[in-house]
Amino acid sequence: MSEKIQVALILGGRNSENFRSCQAATDVLLALQAKDYEVSAYGITMEANWISFNDLASLQNALKTDGFELNDESAKNISGTSSSLVIPDSLIDAHVVFSTMLGPWAADGTFQGLLDFTAIRYVGSDTLGTTVAFDKPTAKLLINSMEVPTPRHITITDKAWRRDPLSCIARATSLKLPIIIKPARGSNGLGVSVARFPRDLKKTIDIARQFDGRIIAEKYHKNSRLFELNIVEDEKRKPLFSEIIETKLNKKDSIFNFIYRAEKSDFSFEKATDLEVEVKNLMEEYARKVFEVLKLSGYAQIEFLIDTEGELLVQEVNTQPYLGKDGSFALSWKEAGKTYEDLLDDIIKESLERPVGLV
Repeated sequence: MSEKIQVALILGGRNSENFRSCQAATDVLLALQAKDYEVSAYGITMEANWISFNDLASLQNALKTDGFELNDESAKNISGTSSSLVIPDSLIDAHVVFSTMLGPWAADGTFQGLLDFTAIRYVGSDTLGTTVAFDKPTAKLLINSMEVPTPRHITITDKAWRRDPLSCIARATSLKLPIIIKPARGSNGLGVSVARFPRDLKKTIDIARQFDGRIIAEKYHKNSRLFELNIVEDEKRKPLFSEIIETKLNKKDSIFNFIYRAEKSDFSFEKATDLEVEVKNLMEEYARKVFEVLKLSGYAQIEFLIDTEGELLVQEVNTQPYLGKDGSFALSWKEAGKTYEDLLDDIIKESLERPVGLV
């Protein structure tokens, strides 16, 4: 029997974030091997089938392909793979699961629920934490209960929209235009757009409803500054804070949605260098409260904005951020003096100390 910690890496997923998960998995796999973990790899295809990768070298070569996406067809081109409709038995035997999957059916509590049901240990937040954080209206209710401010918003349910769309539009305009319209449960800016005029509202709501029947209309803070502060718990579950990263947009009066993110030359991630100590302390205070009230574990990405009047607001919470070496999450810890390999090592060590199941 090997004395090494056995880590099961999961990549892919049955959503549009599949390719980003595969990008992150390239870096995560190498980092875990560098830390001398015994790594096995598994995937979930776009068609929701499980793939076991028995030839890691072949998998790594496939992941190098630009824009690689794991689907039933691409899996056939990787040597040493086998497929199944259910969790592979060999995965269940791993000490801990490390998922790079993003978005719906991956970072929204559904995948975590599957692992909890099977009593499998994994990194990151549990079923409740991921479910609540992924649902923006529910997360905002809990965040506001801790007297942490978020942008003003209203929720439009699927039933309400089908029953009386004009009434829903009237409620949305109470926020005063322009308004950001987004899916209640979305990621990476998918389905997010701005309604600048009354005639835009139905169109933007219809766009968001393509991704989730339940949507959120949110006050648009024009030309606000965007920041993120990340948390990783140590082995005693004490939250540690990264450096603060600012997302800088090259186009004024823009929203950082999926379309904007597609062109990497239009934005950059940089360490925030001009924030006053009081603002940094307040960010940490808000982040700590949010992490606690949403029942998060392991690590999380807390997104903030500072509007043109200087008000600090919590924008969103992400329990499963993009974990690639080139992402803002990794950058925030690099700026804090932690190597990428040590960052992932810390995440695994915390999960090994935490009890499996309800905590």
